[in-house]
Amino acid sequence: MTSAAEVKDPEAFLKDPRFSQTFQLPADPSDDHGSLQVKYSDYGYHNAADENVLLFFAPLCASRIFHCAKDELAKKYRVRIVVMDRPGFGGTDPVKLEKRPAMCRKMTLALLKHLGIKHVSLACHSGGTVYALDMLVHHPEILSPERPYLAIGGPWILPSHSHLLSMSVTQSLPASMLAQADKFIGFVNGTLGPVVATSAGMSQMFGLSKKKNVEGGAEETKADALFEESLEPFLFKLVHAESIRGFGDESVFLMQKTEGVPGWGDWLDYDDLVPKLVQALKGAGKRLTVNVYYAEEDSMIGAPGTDGPKWLDSCFKGEEVEQIITYNTKTIEAADHDTIWSIRRGVPVDVFKKLAG
Repeated sequence: MTSAAEVKDPEAFLKDPRFSQTFQLPADPSDDHGSLQVKYSDYGYHNAADENVLLFFAPLCASRIFHCAKDELAKKYRVRIVVMDRPGFGGTDPVKLEKRPAMCRKMTLALLKHLGIKHVSLACHSGGTVYALDMLVHHPEILSPERPYLAIGGPWILPSHSHLLSMSVTQSLPASMLAQADKFIGFVNGTLGPVVATSAGMSQMFGLSKKKNVEGGAEETKADALFEESLEPFLFKLVHAESIRGFGDESVFLMQKTEGVPGWGDWLDYDDLVPKLVQALKGAGKRLTVNVYYAEEDSMIGAPGTDGPKWLDSCFKGEEVEQIITYNTKTIEAADHDTIWSIRRGVPVDVFKKLAG
């Protein structure tokens, strides 16, 4: 098997057609939308008789390409990775802000049907946490019977729980300003674009990340880690070459500033969601394992043991919850909010091993 490190040309690698596929979601007048293009990546191990499908919900900016360097590593553990561009990002058409969560669910279900996939395990990063949990509370039937699993790396936690200044500043911005965030990203240096991007764990995609902690990691994955890190400038260019129109809507939605929509749709926050998720899982005859990976340093939600993570953990406590959901946390040394899912920090291999059994 060719290792990622042996791929000499990052630009050629990123042009692999598996990373940029599309299908059309048919028009639905009853749901007030026309035909919509959905763009996605589908890579890793492909063998319907023996694969473990991991449906990944990316962070704010939602690019399908962020984890493509994990292709060979995923093959090693027989994991197939599917990532969808959310509305307004990459090659997926935008949708109405107030219908964003419902349309994301609809697109995701249509994508799985398009690919002939019935069951998945799930993973998410930062803002993708909201979408992953929203998907599960509405459609627990998609969970793998053998591996009903959700991995959360660097979760999204509102500043009302984390009490961090950077997030509080972002949330205090008017919804009208957040809605224009995509226009600021291209030319603002030091104000709204960086504030929103850093708060969302996406600073590396906008050239804001301070390179650090690039040493360490397991010896057996070092070549893959180096290759992943070599792709970063090319990923940056690709993200900017495609659409980032959804950045404003996504910022408004994740900061719970959608006009006329409380919380994140039909649930307010994680403490409201978890009891509903328990009932949904019971109704589907499912159980769920949730593994949360906290970064040792996290400027967005706070370090493990601080207010934000402690509050999230408390949402999954209680006898009724624990009968259905097995909840675990792990602190990842030398990781921050941006790098929590990097190969070097070890979370991908940890997740892949769990799926491989």
